Amino acid sequence: MPQLKTGLLISIEGIDGSGKSTLAKNLYSLFLQHGYAVVKTQEPGGTPFGLKIRELIQNNAIPHCSKAQYLLFAADRAQHFEQVIIPNLTLKKLIISDRLSDSSLAYQSYGNNLSLKHIQDINQWTMNNITPDLTIYVRVPVAIALERVIKRNQEISAFEKKEFLEKVFHGFETIYKNRSDVMIIDGTQDQETITAKTYTNIEQWIQKN
Repeated sequence: MPQLKTGLLISIEGIDGSGKSTLAKNLYSLFLQHGYAVVKTQEPGGTPFGLKIRELIQNNAIPHCSKAQYLLFAADRAQHFEQVIIPNLTLKKLIISDRLSDSSLAYQSYGNNLSLKHIQDINQWTMNNITPDLTIYVRVPVAIALERVIKRNQEISAFEKKEFLEKVFHGFETIYKNRSDVMIIDGTQDQETITAKTYTNIEQWIQKN
């Protein structure tokens, strides 16, 4: 069984329809098969408390403003780090999270025009100054992402509308420009290819670190 020197936190990011959730699930299965002590989690909804927040945001049964929405994500994040991330890092596990703090920068700042500085400060506070060791950015053009979202045959959420997704895509492209801790993956390939390439790249990265 591979032994990590320290716990490692990997975030999988991308716009809705990018395939990041499928990649996170596939990577978790592969690392598990290869004997790693690995945990898969998500934001929002990585804890029982977070699942309630996820349901509240997604159902939008009670209208809320952009600031309130972000603070709900921040509350989820604080609980997530306290209950899942920090304990598993302490146990020297490999953590794969479907979204983390960068999603708030892209969605709530670039998408909803909230203060980037305020979001960065609150993120840092809720995460106990912990940042992902590696971020996987699954890059997919908005047009392709929208096609995938429509094929789900589900009601299109506010997060999945074309104009909003274009803002979010621009946000991810901006915050990941010249970032050495980000691995950019072509999400237009088939999932088998994406998973194999990403797994190999991550395993090589782990060996170097």
